[in-house]
Amino acid sequence: MRYVFPPQLQDLATWHPASGISNSKEMWEISAPPDHSLYWSLALAFIIASPDNSDWLERLLGSKEEREDLMRKKKIPVQNWDSKSIRRQVMNFNPFKNQHSFYFNQDLINVFRMFRLRLNRTASQMRRNSVEWSDDMKLKAATKMLKCCIKVYETDSAGAKQQPSVYAPVSGRAELVLFKHSDVAKQYKSKPPSGQGDDHKVINIFGFGMNLHHVVPLRRDALGHILKRTDLSQQIINGIQRDFTGGGNFLVSLLEKDCEREAVPSIYASPYIAWKLAAAGFVTDPCCLLGGDELSAFYHCMELDSTLPLRVLYDYASNSFEHSDKTTRNPDPEILRALERIGQALQNDFSKSNGFSKLGDKKDVALKCHDEISCFNEYQRLVIEEIDTLQRSLPPQVDDDEVVMMRRKHIIRSLLNLYPKYFDYPKINGPTDQSKYITFQNFIQHSEYYENLDNYTCLLFFDNFLYLDLPADLMNSAVQNLFLTVFGYRLFPKCVHGVHCTKHVLTTEDCALRVIPFIFRSNFLESAKAVLQKLESQTRGSSKKRDPNSVLVQVTSGLKHLPEIKDEFLIGRLRKYLDTGIKVPLSGSGLKGVLVVERALQVIGETLNTSESSSVIGHLLCSCLGGVVEEFFKIRNHILSHYRPRMMGGKFSLEKEIVVFENIQDVVKEVDSLVQPVIVSQSLRIMDYMVETGVKGSEDIDPALAQNMKKEHCGKTRLLLEIYTRSKSKYKCLTNNLLDYIEGEAGIEKCHKFRKSGQMSALKFLFVFLASQCDEADKNDIHHILQDLDRLKRGFESKASAVKKNEIEISTSESQEITKLVSDLRKISDFIFSEVKDEPTKVIDPSRVATFFTDARKFRWFTDDEMATIKQKISEHLQQSREAKATLKEYFGNKCQLSESEAQKLVEAIFASKKDKTCISTNLSSNPGLALKTLNSIKRDEQDVFMKRGRDDDLDCLLTFSDSDSIEGVHLLLKIGFPDDLRRKVLQFLNRKVEFLLDRVGHLKSILIDEDEEILSLWNWGKSEAIRTHTRFLMCERYRREREVRASLEMLLFDCMNILIKRKSLSRLWSKANDLFSGASLRDILSHGSTILEIVGGCLDKDDLPSHLIEKMLELIEDGDALRTLSDLWEKAKITDLKQFESMLEADDPSLREVKKWMKKRPATTGGWKDYLPLLPLKLTCPENDSDGGCGKGGGGRVEKTDVV
Repeated sequence: MRYVFPPQLQDLATWHPASGISNSKEMWEISAPPDHSLYWSLALAFIIASPDNSDWLERLLGSKEEREDLMRKKKIPVQNWDSKSIRRQVMNFNPFKNQHSFYFNQDLINVFRMFRLRLNRTASQMRRNSVEWSDDMKLKAATKMLKCCIKVYETDSAGAKQQPSVYAPVSGRAELVLFKHSDVAKQYKSKPPSGQGDDHKVINIFGFGMNLHHVVPLRRDALGHILKRTDLSQQIINGIQRDFTGGGNFLVSLLEKDCEREAVPSIYASPYIAWKLAAAGFVTDPCCLLGGDELSAFYHCMELDSTLPLRVLYDYASNSFEHSDKTTRNPDPEILRALERIGQALQNDFSKSNGFSKLGDKKDVALKCHDEISCFNEYQRLVIEEIDTLQRSLPPQVDDDEVVMMRRKHIIRSLLNLYPKYFDYPKINGPTDQSKYITFQNFIQHSEYYENLDNYTCLLFFDNFLYLDLPADLMNSAVQNLFLTVFGYRLFPKCVHGVHCTKHVLTTEDCALRVIPFIFRSNFLESAKAVLQKLESQTRGSSKKRDPNSVLVQVTSGLKHLPEIKDEFLIGRLRKYLDTGIKVPLSGSGLKGVLVVERALQVIGETLNTSESSSVIGHLLCSCLGGVVEEFFKIRNHILSHYRPRMMGGKFSLEKEIVVFENIQDVVKEVDSLVQPVIVSQSLRIMDYMVETGVKGSEDIDPALAQNMKKEHCGKTRLLLEIYTRSKSKYKCLTNNLLDYIEGEAGIEKCHKFRKSGQMSALKFLFVFLASQCDEADKNDIHHILQDLDRLKRGFESKASAVKKNEIEISTSESQEITKLVSDLRKISDFIFSEVKDEPTKVIDPSRVATFFTDARKFRWFTDDEMATIKQKISEHLQQSREAKATLKEYFGNKCQLSESEAQKLVEAIFASKKDKTCISTNLSSNPGLALKTLNSIKRDEQDVFMKRGRDDDLDCLLTFSDSDSIEGVHLLLKIGFPDDLRRKVLQFLNRKVEFLLDRVGHLKSILIDEDEEILSLWNWGKSEAIRTHTRFLMCERYRREREVRASLEMLLFDCMNILIKRKSLSRLWSKANDLFSGASLRDILSHGSTILEIVGGCLDKDDLPSHLIEKMLELIEDGDALRTLSDLWEKAKITDLKQFESMLEADDPSLREVKKWMKKRPATTGGWKDYLPLLPLKLTCPENDSDGGCGKGGGGRVEKTDVV
């Protein structure tokens, strides 16, 4: 393998000066392929140093006659050498941009080969009187051939710089500079040579020097090339290129210019960009002290009006992207060193700048910023030191459940021990008696510190808490308070103006709404102390293992006490997918548009399904959509949210019918129009809830602050009135719909236990809002009725809590009370809206949605003629089985004579499990009583497979016949001699799960990779981990920014996970591996969403969920080709025994070379390739030599459960 290293700027003065040589300059060291580095370095350095019009080609390769003689002797095809073309290609060589590809240039490879042959010939002639064959000899030969002076700057294997060597120091000659690295260990590409014990050889590696004048335009060109991978405009890129002069600290130069400063966040958005710039010689390390003032880039951020550059650079430097794949959330010693380095840089900036005295009127702001980020850095270092200490003490088997839980518990405990000490700024070491108001003022003035502290604490807490064994109420309290802190930060961001402005001092009046996150973080502190106390009281081994997904469900269900928050998430999710589903073009977008509409349908169904809970939003939405709700439920339950073999085939078939989806897209548009009043109501509801919380909490802090909060609340009330007045006709429609919906269900006798209380909550929500817009008389009437409603709601809640079942019974009196409530509220609403003109009634025709379900249900795998053939063949084989059984029974009763071979043939003809047939076969002679007992227990061939139903039911019967409880059915279908075309369809039918999966994976690759030219190029050609990391970053960016891409990829991945989730061994493909809410089911998140995870992730780490989903997609895509090969192999082999198939894969078969590479990449011992096999129609059959003679207890053809359908 040819590999080269990034260019390095070398200060020649750092080498010991040799006699007659001056080292007073800098040069760039350019590396070359290590196996032939001396030849490449000499040739390239010489061509670059040679004037245009000279005899350089003759000096390099010899005269024309000499070249022809050499080519003839070495049997090299004769070729013409175009000196201008060769020189142009070399002069265009940009090691800061296209370093690797250059060394694959065939023209230059030919030049290099000829030069190597000629140099070796010359060196060989010079060594005739010496036995030495060394680099030194080659360098002497080179000076003779090239008529030049060569200076070699050597570094030994220990990194010590040696005295430079000078070859042919003749004045007036061209001077070449080489860099030599002595005794470098290089791994062998394959097996070591015979007799060589080591796995590496020791070689000298050379590079050549480029002077600064030659390098500047090359680096400027590379700079533009790299920056094109960012989202910067071409105008900004051109300006950065224009200002680049070749020296100084590149990062600092960006920060010093107002017009280029905005480029910093874009450059550091992907670590790959900064890494590429660093490889091209640009300083991207914020801690670097290059420059006369020896100040880091952090110093230059302190005086800026925005804290964004400081935040971005701190994040980059602390996560040490150049040296580690770990982060501050999953640290290793390298991360700790990175944080210590940042702390040293910050301290150095303070000392060298004399406390920022040079910044004039910005000194105080810089000091404040420096002290805040230094304090946060100290907090992070202490947390990570604790984690690092734990890691060193852990046993090696880190995958052990107990060790994992112990590690996570220790992290939480360390975190919660330190958090209270840094909770107030500056950090406190003991109790404080300052008032809440002073604390709040401090919170306002140091918002940057508090958000950094809380966000990092929140990330670590949510990364680890799902494995903790804690009481539900304690867990829910901590999670909810921390979640609300983050949510409060998002809804009420800090005042941007004034953060770095000495002319304006932030006051509590300017930032009154910030009291909301302030209150929630204070509540979390108390919850954190309670959690810590509980963790410290637990003894080792007393904690039980927790299923992360069940804990997530528990804490999510705990949000029932915060219905406003949960409904905010639900409505936001619905709104996003409705908007995307409406706007996506269906024609010309391939399958992507269809998938986006499917995803919108799936989210509609999931949101409506919340009406089974106490969700206000679910019932309001159901009331808007009326009779079409049940049709959406059918689509959700049978087509989009679960794997149903028949319906999945129907879905795939419908996806080709654009007209069908154009009709459904129109339905989605109607849904969007109908639910608009609900969307507006919820946005006002969440704001009102959070502000009201602030009003109550502020009363304990300061009277003036409470007054400010009341002003804010009054402002929200005025906004409510404006919206209500503007949309009164829509609210009339919503009110009538809700009353009709609840009245229509008043008479049902049984329902989900939370359904009625949810309906009452929806009624109350709407009429409390209407009451706030009415005069006092109407308001009092509504409140009087709502008291009855509350009483009825409490009754339903009591019933729900008293039963373990999911259903409750509704009494006649309760139905009558509901009817009366609706009647009373309708009278009031009629009066309230008496002057409002009715809007035209909008109702979605249920048949338009029902048609989609019906069309999918009608899907058939086989034509009528093909199904008739299948039925006939199965019937014939079952008849043969019954006849074979009858003959064997006569044989056992001594009513007929059979030879051993004849009896064995009859056993093979029986339709039964392999275990039963083995039992009969083994005991034919030795234990005929047991054999007969087993034979009598076999009944499946006596059943009518198709049960004399109509042809529409034949497919369902065939699915049942070949389902996961009947590998015998699969085996029989594989044995039957169908015509070729039908045989192929039967094989695809039996292997439908893998076929479905491969179809979805193919579309995943098409949308995620093939659609984007840059991603496709990087995917095909990028080999390094840095490039692959950047590729994943670009994929995440597409996922986040392009809604159509996001929705379509989610639908495809959801389909895949619905197939995979039946296999626990494949959980790595549908569960979250690490980071936020580690261990949660991504399948469930795609299906229902996760209020806490998605809001927390969106606020703190927008790439968290996308990166995990992309990771799952890529693993499926990478496994796709091998899975296709496995599928094809199964179709050829047509076997049903899992062990037999595994043996076939492990055999030495050259045709399986690519599959074996994949098998090696996914080891079977760590949840790898074997986990895919049960997706095929395979089953692990029981051993043939059981202690009972191969017979299962009780016989009966019982089979083991396996995943086939």
